[in-house]
Amino acid sequence: MAGLLKTLEALANPKKRPEVKPDMTLEHLNTKTALILFAVGEAVLGENFLAKAPKFIEMVDDYLNYQRPAQRGAFLTALLLAETRLFNFIVGGNPKPFSHQTLLQRRKTLEQLRSSKQQQGRNIYAAFVNVSASTYYASDLTWPELGYPGVSVDHPEILNIPPNKPVPWRPKDPRPVEP
Repeated sequence: MAGLLKTLEALANPKKRPEVKPDMTLEHLNTKTALILFAVGEAVLGENFLAKAPKFIEMVDDYLNYQRPAQRGAFLTALLLAETRLFNFIVGGNPKPFSHQTLLQRRKTLEQLRSSKQQQGRNIYAAFVNVSASTYYASDLTWPELGYPGVSVDHPEILNIPPNKPVPWRPKDPRPVEP
């Protein structure tokens, strides 16, 4: 797996984006995989998705801390694989790397993965959509348009992490805090 990752890493040349800064402190993603992840997130969530999820890349990198090494490696491999010309030609007939495609072309590629006859293609689609959506909707900036008023607990002081930044909660919610 490590050899494949190194090979794909060497081949990848994702489109540079000002939103992805090379000096970002990331543990599992590097600049290349962060740029590809940005292209995936934009294809799944739409343009300007960072307005609602400004820490998108950092959150995905943090989520990768909680994955088994094999799952983390598979996700990083999928990102790098999506950037190869051959993969995109086979999947959607477009020889451009994923991050160099237009938004419409990237969405078409994702749709081809979704309806793929191969389980691996459907798995890549599911991983890209699930990671993008869960990260996006975890941002409290998206909650108002979803009609979600915030976390519900009887003891809001347990949510004061960090101490000077309380998390929104619903004081009139009768549901008890689960142990």
